[in-house]
Amino acid sequence: MGKMLLVMGSLVRFLLLLFLSFILTFSWSNVPWNQVMAVSPVLLEQEQQGRKWYQQGEINRAIETWLNTIEDYEKQGEIVAQGRVLSYLALAYSYLGQWQQADSSINKSLDLLQSQPENNKVLPILAEAFNIQGTLFLGRGNPLAALSSWEQSTATYEKVQDTSGVLTTNINQARALQSLGLYTKACQKLSENLIDNSLECDQLNLEKINPYLSNDLTSLQQAGWLSLGQILRQQGNLGTSELILNKILDQVYSQETKASILLNIGQGLQLQNDIEGAKDSYQQAIIAASNVETRLKIQLNKLNLLITENSWIEAQELLIDIENIILQLPLSKTKVDSQIYLANLLLKWSNLGTASDLLPSWTKVQNLLENAQKDAEIINYEKGIIYALGDLGKLYEKLAINKACQNNNNLVSDLYNCENNHQFSDSNQINLSSNFLNNQAKKFTEQALIKAQSKQIPNTTYVLQWQLGRILYRLDFKKEAIAAYLEAVRSLQILTVDLANNRDNQFSFQEKVDPVYRELLSLLLPNNNQTIVSQQTLEQARQQIEALQVAQINNFFNDICVENEPVDVAEIDPTAAIIYPIILSDRLAVLVSLPDKSLAFHTTKITQKELEKQVKQFRYNIVIRSQRAFFDDGKVLYEWLIEPFRETLEEFKIETLVFVSDGVFRNAPMGALYDGQKYLIENYKVAVSPGLTLLSPKPLQNRGLKTLFGGLTETFEQEKFVPLFYVQQELKSIQRKVPNTALLNEDFTLNNLEKVLKNQSFPIVHFATHGQFSSDFEQTFIVAWDSYINVLQLEKLLKENDPRGSNPIELLILSACETASGDSRAALGLAGFAGRAGARSTLATLWSVNDQAAAVIMEQFYKELSTNKLSKAEALRKAQSTMLKNRWYRHPFYWSAYTLVGNWL
Repeated sequence: MGKMLLVMGSLVRFLLLLFLSFILTFSWSNVPWNQVMAVSPVLLEQEQQGRKWYQQGEINRAIETWLNTIEDYEKQGEIVAQGRVLSYLALAYSYLGQWQQADSSINKSLDLLQSQPENNKVLPILAEAFNIQGTLFLGRGNPLAALSSWEQSTATYEKVQDTSGVLTTNINQARALQSLGLYTKACQKLSENLIDNSLECDQLNLEKINPYLSNDLTSLQQAGWLSLGQILRQQGNLGTSELILNKILDQVYSQETKASILLNIGQGLQLQNDIEGAKDSYQQAIIAASNVETRLKIQLNKLNLLITENSWIEAQELLIDIENIILQLPLSKTKVDSQIYLANLLLKWSNLGTASDLLPSWTKVQNLLENAQKDAEIINYEKGIIYALGDLGKLYEKLAINKACQNNNNLVSDLYNCENNHQFSDSNQINLSSNFLNNQAKKFTEQALIKAQSKQIPNTTYVLQWQLGRILYRLDFKKEAIAAYLEAVRSLQILTVDLANNRDNQFSFQEKVDPVYRELLSLLLPNNNQTIVSQQTLEQARQQIEALQVAQINNFFNDICVENEPVDVAEIDPTAAIIYPIILSDRLAVLVSLPDKSLAFHTTKITQKELEKQVKQFRYNIVIRSQRAFFDDGKVLYEWLIEPFRETLEEFKIETLVFVSDGVFRNAPMGALYDGQKYLIENYKVAVSPGLTLLSPKPLQNRGLKTLFGGLTETFEQEKFVPLFYVQQELKSIQRKVPNTALLNEDFTLNNLEKVLKNQSFPIVHFATHGQFSSDFEQTFIVAWDSYINVLQLEKLLKENDPRGSNPIELLILSACETASGDSRAALGLAGFAGRAGARSTLATLWSVNDQAAAVIMEQFYKELSTNKLSKAEALRKAQSTMLKNRWYRHPFYWSAYTLVGNWL
């Protein structure tokens, strides 16, 4: 069940709080003290004393001081001064989590300031009040409102031509955009203010930014560059991020800022798997941090790394230091958050640890969370209360799972794997029943969920709903469990942007999102073929599969590129059946959507590990061109996916099978499935779809076959790619069949592609060149004569072919690329790319094919399209069948690599 999930939610929350603390401190830098015009110097000194208390962490004393100051200003009729101090008071209340008082204070401040005539005395104070309001909104998890406040603050600073204030609030705007998951816009906002308005964010590299990284940056500029470095890291531009951070590191004088930079450098190195470098950076950050709270945050990050790397002895030593620091902290949000985060790290430790004498104590975790809850209640820190309660539910859930695993409870095995389910060091002291532990978990989780829903915190709400669903299932309340899972999925829809765009979240998608859908599917679909399941339940399962496909593609591209708009297959093609293989932890479930809108279902008992081994073996034996082994492998897959539905497919006279492939199946050549006598393509047209989120289908023949061809017979990097001698033959065969525009060798450049696609529209775009679809979309490219064209550049090019969306590319062909040859995520990228680029379908290969064979199959494919006017799927089937009859190319290595993704008409 993705045990790493136990710490991920708290990790994200903790990093957000670190990020917010920087904003709060930063807000003080723009206080217009030079324009303060208090009637009494005594009151001004009293006001500044409140600020000193605040900076020293004496928040309650600061509040008391400012309340007295406001009362005195009110007696003197100093409205502007009241507004100013009320905004500071709002910050102090927010620090304690007393949001109602914070909102009241900032609203009173703005009301007073906006009631005054606009002048150079009022406007800077009003601008700072808007700035503080934005900080409060973001602190409460409302980045959209924060963005609006900071935009108003920027506009107000512009009126008095305060360049520092404008830069301050633009940096904060970027942080709001970052929280919204709009990383490109956030990056662009900072780029415009720090570098150059004309420079696109995706163009940022060492050469472009170095001239702007001077050696005399102001502290404010350093803060902006620090934010840009963070965003570039989250976008995956780790090299440029590291360059920026190291450059400003050499300039900063503030030890706290230096510590923050070193922390960010460490996080970047950790993402690059430079563990020793990350440890060293974290250690330098700890030394640089003079503030005890900053040092604690860095130590917790380092502890997380040590636990991930199984460095148990080193982790134990650091844990002692962390516990001592937490004991010394004054009552505050930081203390609450640190206790909660440490508790989650210890839960993670208990999942990964092996040596029993080094495992943490569950009572220690319990005490941390209970103390955090009490502390949060004292300071009225509502989010802290929610997190502490939710994590207490998580702790009892883990204890219940451990107990159930000991008792071999069947309810555990359906959703969880007891293998490597480690105990706490004092697990033998738990003399409670599994049922009692589950009920305790349910109680705490429900308490947290009610509070999270009332405060509209979707990223916490979905996790708690998911947690409650698991607990209800183990209590044998299956109907209620399904309802909780469905609510979790609905909450996830709200978080789509954040989950898709945050690069830091990419690695954890399999732990934070994917299991929600799969566990729900495991509950909806029966685990045997004797159980009768309603069509309504099967349809509900189908909808969840579609939603998961969309989430996976969006996650791959770090963007919202596919919307879930299902279409009626019966109206598209009444002879097509849609096949959904669904990989669950203990079985393979297969759902088939038929033309009469009914759904058929079959399940096969097999573990995910065994299933993946079988599918990979099938592909491997084809790629190495084994003599016979792939027949047996293909027959096994046929028996899983097709045989249970063979009679139904015959009854409905099905001609086309469309696979909405899951996981490892995305890399399997489905056309080579074998029934013992024939390959699948000998009986059916075969296509692959990322889901029924298709563009409105239109047969290719309706727009003609005008083709743009781009190809290379040689490349600019000969040492890396072998020449493709048969591309010339491939082009000649196309030129004989369809009208075309050809760009070959030195003519096949990025600039020439741009010119051609801007001036002409092509239903077919055909690239015969080296390329690759990687697990990382940033490493996905095709090779032109003079450069690599990455997938985002290619997407932009192809969209220019149809800027209004009225004549999309009907077919994109990648005939010589090493497309989708990596893992299932690489194939997922291929599926998503077509939709992003506006292509209705893509014809590509699952592995690097022989270019002579590619020329032969492409010639036959175009012949079928142009002469016999067949659909894309049927033309491909005919071309593959022709290869089967050729003694040189009958092995599936030569023809089964070709996969049609998207619209098959």
